[in-house]
Amino acid sequence: MENTNDYGWGLGSVVAMLLVVVAMLFVPLGMGMLAPPSIPMILVIPVLLVVMFIFMCHNSNSNP
Repeated sequence: MENTNDYGWGLGSVVAMLLVVVAMLFVPLGMGMLAPPSIPMILVIPVLLVVMFIFMCHNSNSNP
């Protein structure tokens, strides 16, 4: 894994990705009955994605 820090995909990124995969596999097993999401919950997901996109664009290094 040479030059992993140059591209931002280091050990911390790999561990975070593995934690997300494990959570996606095992968290649904502990859930009860599902109900349709409420309107505020439907709006939270796109708002979070837009905020993350703006944050990542603002903090990216465009000039290496």
